Amino acid sequence: MSKVLVVDDDTINRMILEGMLIKGGHEVVQAADGQLAIDSYIKEKPDLVLMDIMMPVMNGYDATRRIKELAGDKFIPIIVLTAMTDESELIKCVNSGADDFLTKPFSHAILTAKMFALTRTQELYQTISLQRDQIEKNRQLLHEEQEQAAKIYKRMTDKDEIEDLSLHTHMSPMSVFNGDMLLTAQTPDKTTYIFLTDATGHGLPAAIGAFPVRDIFSTMVNKGCSVFTILGELNRKLVDILPVEFFLCGVMLVISPDKSQYSIWNGGLPDVIVYRPASRQIIQKVSSANLPLGIAATDSYEAELVELDVRAGDSIIIYSDGATEAQGRDGGYFGQERFLNAIINSESNQVVDTILNAISEFCGDNSQTDDVSLLEYTVTNPS
Repeated sequence: MSKVLVVDDDTINRMILEGMLIKGGHEVVQAADGQLAIDSYIKEKPDLVLMDIMMPVMNGYDATRRIKELAGDKFIPIIVLTAMTDESELIKCVNSGADDFLTKPFSHAILTAKMFALTRTQELYQTISLQRDQIEKNRQLLHEEQEQAAKIYKRMTDKDEIEDLSLHTHMSPMSVFNGDMLLTAQTPDKTTYIFLTDATGHGLPAAIGAFPVRDIFSTMVNKGCSVFTILGELNRKLVDILPVEFFLCGVMLVISPDKSQYSIWNGGLPDVIVYRPASRQIIQKVSSANLPLGIAATDSYEAELVELDVRAGDSIIIYSDGATEAQGRDGGYFGQERFLNAIINSESNQVVDTILNAISEFCGDNSQTDDVSLLEYTVTNPS
């Protein structure tokens, strides 16, 4: 049984409709004008409204519009019952929010059929609303669980990292979890290792895939292992645990204790850039010459290091492909050319900020499509 609000300034019309509706098993609430209809809607919460148009105090147009506003996301069917036959007035009824109309005199059978049809629509709408609310509830629960998991993950993976004022970084995950990771450590003889990684994909799977890397890296650097030994052990471990479609790209920067030598291992990340602010020139690019980690099942991982030809003030720029593959308003990528131009137009120690500003201007309101990681290391004391 549904509750129906009958709105009409004619008492006889209301009584006739009430008798018909009660006979059909409905509960009836009456209102003699538009304002009373609004008051009754607020108090009685009817399931359906039968609305007259020409009434004192407030007409049916305004009452319909206000009831729809009060209903919000809830679907309350309103059928206009009117003696008007002018097409423009009937259109006005619909534009005011009415869901259907009948011109007086009308057939009770047709009114019953229209009420039944709108009731079915209402039930469908309610089902969809419940499903939408459940989806939103599940989404919110998942988001909360991810945030809690991210906090646990961060506490498990956070280690004391070296403090180096020459290092400027930016890490921007696409989602709660970051598939990119920046690791720094020093050996007992003060050799510095800076390791930027980019796991396949992004979000939770990428973060889990990269999880073992931090402990292995920190432990082996602290023991004074060579870069080749560290990379070999990382590769062996990742081959053992990762599915075949997962792997880990990365760049490792190795700085000698006296900061006289700078070497790069690049396994699958974009070119490492060496920029000389004094002459606004890019003086060296180090492309990937090594397989990403976790692909080749081999006992001895072959790694190639490239020594950098740098001097004081030069910037070593390392980044994940999320920077160059950021999508603009037209769907195109930020790209390598814009990336290099941003570097050339930057000042020393401001490269990261200049690149980020250029990406932001290019992308506009577009949402981030991948993890974006950038770092700049400013050379201070090469021989």
